[in-house]
Amino acid sequence: MAILKDTIQCRTRHPRAFLTILFMVFALRIASAQPLSVSPVSFDLGRFPAWKSQTQTFTVRNTGESAVNLLRVRSSCSCLAADFQPCTLEAGQETSLTVTIPANSVSGNFSKAVFLETDVPGQEFLKLTVTGTAIPAVEVRPRSEVYLGRLQPDEERICIFHLTPANPEMSLRLLPADAPDCASQSELVQEDDGTWRLELHVQPDASRRFVLVQRQIAIDWQEEAFPPLEIKIRYTIGED
Repeated sequence: MAILKDTIQCRTRHPRAFLTILFMVFALRIASAQPLSVSPVSFDLGRFPAWKSQTQTFTVRNTGESAVNLLRVRSSCSCLAADFQPCTLEAGQETSLTVTIPANSVSGNFSKAVFLETDVPGQEFLKLTVTGTAIPAVEVRPRSEVYLGRLQPDEERICIFHLTPANPEMSLRLLPADAPDCASQSELVQEDDGTWRLELHVQPDASRRFVLVQRQIAIDWQEEAFPPLEIKIRYTIGED
């Protein structure tokens, strides 16, 4: 009876402490009921050339007392591929899951994830995250694709793009357009600081409603072969 009385007094005098202890006990019970552990849960690739693929391996271990099934992997985007085979993990067993970021699939800062689906209650989906900064072969400012909005016929626009190669030995070449479009003039020149400047003169044509102006720029570098860089300008013609 004295022990029960002391417990009631503890709950009354220190309600926050009692709730904290209760929460901790509950959390420990949940953790003990989750048999799957992943190492690491998240991995930072740091800075790397975007034209080189990157891989990271995660280890999944069954720390429980019974077998669990690893069913499938789902990716947050097509830029993250997973090498995984569905399997059954017996108690104490582990397996690996390797994710790959293909070359030229991401640019700049990114955070991508894959989700490992299992048959474990409370762990149906395990999230594995890969972050990093992919340095593109050529940085484009303001960006490689722009939308000019709605333009009026004969309302000429001049669009300027600043291109910065990742290596000063890279050289850029403006490739001929595949077909005639609404760009009356295109010019690519190298600046004194080693960067490049692309200038496109857009001349809207009343005969076209939705317009795409596209230019391709070859990236020449003796150490690596790159696909052409694409610059796109979109806009519409007519009244609001």
